[in-house]
Amino acid sequence: MYSQTSSVPHAVKQIIGTNMLYFQALSTGIANYTALAQKIRPEVEKLTNSEVNINTLVVAIKRFADSLDEIDHEHNSVFDGVRMTLTGSIIDVDFNETEDIYQILDEIFELGSGYNMFRTNKQIRLFAEDIDEIRSMLSSSNKVATGEIKDGLSKITITIQSGKENTYEVLSVVFSLLHNNRIQLYNAFFTQNEIILILSMNDAARAYEVIREKLYSHQ
Repeated sequence: MYSQTSSVPHAVKQIIGTNMLYFQALSTGIANYTALAQKIRPEVEKLTNSEVNINTLVVAIKRFADSLDEIDHEHNSVFDGVRMTLTGSIIDVDFNETEDIYQILDEIFELGSGYNMFRTNKQIRLFAEDIDEIRSMLSSSNKVATGEIKDGLSKITITIQSGKENTYEVLSVVFSLLHNNRIQLYNAFFTQNEIILILSMNDAARAYEVIREKLYSHQ
C-alpha cells in the first residue's frame, strides 16, 4: 500500500517498483520514458497530492533507470543474504472468484504443499505444485468447473533477507540476466522479501543456473 504523501522520485519508485510490467520495461531498457511518464502521471499526482509536469516525471524515471543500471554493473552486496529454490513442476489455475471455490482452496492449502495465490479483479490465480492430490481435488470438485489449468510450468523463488530493502536491485539484475539470455517469463510476482518467477519447464533450469551463477559470484 502506498503512503499518503510522497516526493515525485519516491512516488515514481513506488509505482514502477510495484508494477511488474513497468519495472521489466524499465530495467531491460525498452521503456519509452515520455510514454511511461504519461501513463503513471495520475498515480504520481495522487501520491504527491499535487500537479506534476511531464518533464519532471521523465527526469525522475530516468534517474531511477540509471540507478538500476548502475546496480546491475556493480560487484557489491546486492545478492548478500539472497536464497533461491526451484520447484520443478507446477500448475497455474485461473478461477473466477465465487464463494464456492474457497472450500477447495482451503483443502489445497491444508496439504501444506508449496503454493502462491494472487487476486486480480474478480479472478484468483493459484500457482501450486503439480501433485496427484491437487489434481484429484480439482478434477473431482464441481466447485472449480470454471477454472482453467495450465501445466508444464516451473517456479523459481528468490528470498531476500529481511531488512535488506533491496528487492528492486535484485529484480533489476534478475530481469537483465533473463533478458540478456533470451529467457522468457510466463509470469512474475514480488513482495518486499520474495520474488516469484514462473517459467516454462524447458526454460526454468537454464534460468536457475544463470541466476545462481550470478548470485554465487557475489558471495
